[in-house]
Amino acid sequence: MFKKPGLLAAFGIGYVLGARAGRERYDAMVAKAQSLWHDPRVQEKAHRARIVAEEKVDMARETVRDKMPGDSTPPSASTPTPQTTPSAPRPHTTTDPVTDMPRGWES
Repeated sequence: MFKKPGLLAAFGIGYVLGARAGRERYDAMVAKAQSLWHDPRVQEKAHRARIVAEEKVDMARETVRDKMPGDSTPPSASTPTPQTTPSAPRPHTTTDPVTDMPRGWES
């Protein structure tokens, strides 16, 4: 019925909300998660994963370009033209106090 990650997330949320010292336990878990994220080994792995992902995107882009019918211009000869139409106003962004990640795009 439930997938394992969803079940674990629901269990974690229930544990935090149901614990007597819920806020303290939540703060301890957040501090542990942040210290893990800021670990140099984790950052190195994240950096490597980003490089691999960017390489895969470039390979996929080239594959799509090669398979596009009627486009015989080499990739280096085509330069993208900037958009001159006005864009929509950007929402006011704030920083999430727990993760220090920008907020404002959710709405």
